[in-house]
Amino acid sequence: MQTKAQVPGLTDAEMARLMDAYGDMLTGLCSLMLGEYHMAQDITQETFFRAWKAGGFHGKNEKAWLIRVAINLCHDHHRSRWFRYVERHKPIEEMDIPMQEQDREIAIMVQALPYQEKEAVVLFYYNGLSADTIAQILHTTRSTVYRRLQRAEKRLKLELERGEHS
Repeated sequence: MQTKAQVPGLTDAEMARLMDAYGDMLTGLCSLMLGEYHMAQDITQETFFRAWKAGGFHGKNEKAWLIRVAINLCHDHHRSRWFRYVERHKPIEEMDIPMQEQDREIAIMVQALPYQEKEAVVLFYYNGLSADTIAQILHTTRSTVYRRLQRAEKRLKLELERGEHS
């Protein structure tokens, strides 16, 4: 007698809750990381598919788990051959990301940061995660997270000062 294999996954209700709770946040995170809104949407969908495929979070913090998967997918995309040959930094003002005008100016500067600094800034300031949580997500130490944030803050401060004198 042949039995039907159990397909791992979350229920429709669980997936809907996750998508409502974290969909916009993940898309915004990926948009800032990659500079491309449509690819960010694809990565967000892939993140939710992986959550479904994993069958849940197995006692892990679901937000941190989803962010880690999304960040890993952004890294994979960033390292891909395709990424090197495609114009990937669509100006933030052309992206359909809901935000205030003054936030848009800062987001443009954040988007120009080196990748690891951008990661730390987006997770800390835009998503409100603690340095400990970010260190766990990025598989690094809290002091490394703080160093990346300090370097990013210096770069952003210099950029703001340059803009004031122009």
